Amino acid sequence: MNHVGPLQPAYDFSPAPKPVRLLQGTAELEWRDKSYSGNADVLLQFLPSPRVTLHASLRGATEADAFRFCFDESEDQSLSFNGQKVEGFRVKSNAHDVILELHWMPRFEPLALSDMHSKTSVAAIFHLFNFPDFRGGQHQTSAPAGCALLVLESEEWRISLQELPDGAAREAWDRIKAEGGCFLTHMVKLERKDGELFSGDDASEQCYLLNNFLSFIKGGKCAPVCGVGADAAGATTWKTFASPHAIKPPYSWFNPFKASQAELLFPLFVKRWQQSEEWRDCLRSSIYWYAQANTNGGSPGIDAAIILAQSALERLAYHYLVVDRKMISGKGFDDLRASDRLRMFFTVCGIPNEIMDTTPDIRQANDAFRKESKWVDAPHAITDIRNSLVHPVSKKKVHDCYVDAWKLSLWYLELSVLALCGYDDTYTSRLTAKYVTDSENVPWGKKS
Repeated sequence: MNHVGPLQPAYDFSPAPKPVRLLQGTAELEWRDKSYSGNADVLLQFLPSPRVTLHASLRGATEADAFRFCFDESEDQSLSFNGQKVEGFRVKSNAHDVILELHWMPRFEPLALSDMHSKTSVAAIFHLFNFPDFRGGQHQTSAPAGCALLVLESEEWRISLQELPDGAAREAWDRIKAEGGCFLTHMVKLERKDGELFSGDDASEQCYLLNNFLSFIKGGKCAPVCGVGADAAGATTWKTFASPHAIKPPYSWFNPFKASQAELLFPLFVKRWQQSEEWRDCLRSSIYWYAQANTNGGSPGIDAAIILAQSALERLAYHYLVVDRKMISGKGFDDLRASDRLRMFFTVCGIPNEIMDTTPDIRQANDAFRKESKWVDAPHAITDIRNSLVHPVSKKKVHDCYVDAWKLSLWYLELSVLALCGYDDTYTSRLTAKYVTDSENVPWGKKS
């Protein structure tokens, strides 16, 4: 097996958490019917939180201009970089010796400062920060020496995730654990399987899909950033600039020592994602709420996370039962109690409904209720606990059940996405696993 060399970053991110310069160019500021030109840098700043900014030094101002500039808070100003207008706003400014110093924040990310429409690229690389230290991919034999490799393939695209070489990924994780913050851990390579050329827009569309998929894998927001396209000769064809998410991987269904789980899920996820715009929006919003709800003891709190997780579950249930399968009308779905909606959804997906010993606080509370107040199953329990938070009129004492309800809601949410994609392999259950390396078969088993 031929081994290719490891993917190398396009930028030196080693100074992090100090700002990293991504691009140098010229800038022009339009302000009060005047123009000021000079030089500018595109920077990735990491503190207090990651963000892309432009730092410009502009000449041509008078002393009066410089004085007014420092105190002008109007929005009557625009900035261009290398002749391209950058929608955004000023976050910091000062003036000295009639030179205007300007810090400008783009209104949208990723920031594209090149031709994104021409189909001239054969490959693109992106940079991935704070991604789990994985092992066990199916393509490891073709990986560069000493680099863990994960290959995600759909019908048209091949996406390779490779850890940084020469122990750099391990050093990054040592710093993440010791300092927190945001550090480069992996590289991503994107290419078409048929070898056809693609544009920056094509790559951005695939990157958006990948953002959602990797967020579901990680259990928190995750996005490859700062993409660079390359043609057949290796020349740069386009660049995009975006800031990463400074999040340690929380607990999720993904076993980092069984990376083949992600490789098996990816083509199934892509098929569902591309089925329709409605499915894409459903998955996007559900994964967004999942990442928010998987709080890992942070913000939002567990009480809010229970509400978010069940909002995602109801979103999935409605789309699958009403829109996709047409098993029930929209009015019929709305007329059902929340527990009945989820019970129907879980049953169709092959996910257990019974209250289990893996949620001991819920079981203990239910055993103490009077017969007419008992929860009939787990969907009844989690929706009743959620209702006690949203409509605090319940006389049931369920405060001790919040952690169980949170874990159970996330477990249902993870399994629901896996089931809707048609995944039938192993996963890590947050209800039963003692270690993140523990895996078990999904409850619906392999489909014949």
